[in-house]
This record gives sequence, C-alpha cells and structure tokens, in this order.
Amino acid sequence: MNKPTRGNIEASIADAVVRFQREQLGRGPEQVRAHLVGDLIIVRCSGIFTQTESRLAVSEDGRKLIRSSRQELRAINHLEIEDIIACITSCIVVRSYGDVNVDAAELMEVFVLNVDLEKRLLRSELDKLSGLSRDRELSS
Repeated sequence: MNKPTRGNIEASIADAVVRFQREQLGRGPEQVRAHLVGDLIIVRCSGIFTQTESRLAVSEDGRKLIRSSRQELRAINHLEIEDIIACITSCIVVRSYGDVNVDAAELMEVFVLNVDLEKRLLRSELDKLSGLSRDRELSS
C-alpha cells in the first residue's frame, strides 16, 4: 500500500471540506486550499456564500447575521469536521479554530494536530529514499 503524501493529504482535506460544507449548507465553496504546515492544517475557502447570504451581505445587519450564523454553525459542527480531518491525517486533532471574513466571502480554519505531520511525512520519504539507495548499492 502506498503511504500518503503531503499532496494527497491536502487534496483529500480540500475535497472533504467541500463535501462537508455541501452537506451542512447545501452549497460548497468555490475554491478550497488546504496546507500542511508542521502540526497544523490550514484550510482557506473562498466563494462561500449561499444565494441568501449573498443578498444579506449588502447590508451591515446582514453581514453581522452571516458572521453570527457561520460562527454558530461551526460551534455546533466542529467536532464532526475535526473527526474527518483526524481520519484523513491519521492524527488526533487537538483543537481547531475558524473565522469568516464576510467582506471577502472567505472562511479560514486551522486544525492543530497532536504530531508534526509534515516532519513525519518527510521522515517517511527519507526512509524510503535511503532504502532505494541501499538496494542500488546491493545490486552493484
């Protein structure tokens, strides 16, 4: 079985976030980028508004309502998305943070893992490469 790569993990997380938001809001973001940085997973979603939110965003009261409702939904659903991230990374999600920028129609989430996954993946790659170099030496 192939070991997961950084790119595979980031792509899987981005896909999972889109699916999760579609299930929760009936619509997923237009663009999602996930980045693994040490023991952090950083997810940036843009184009997040539903049609109703787009209409609400034209007034200050509407923007406050969007921000408030998005924060409340995250508070309700954070354990579920943390479990999804934990499954993909094979790590424990220690805690997570999220914020919405209504003016930019953008959502940011940060997931803190119990291990430095970036270092673990790098170590795995180095072990794999050193195994290849040993095999080459033996065949010479």
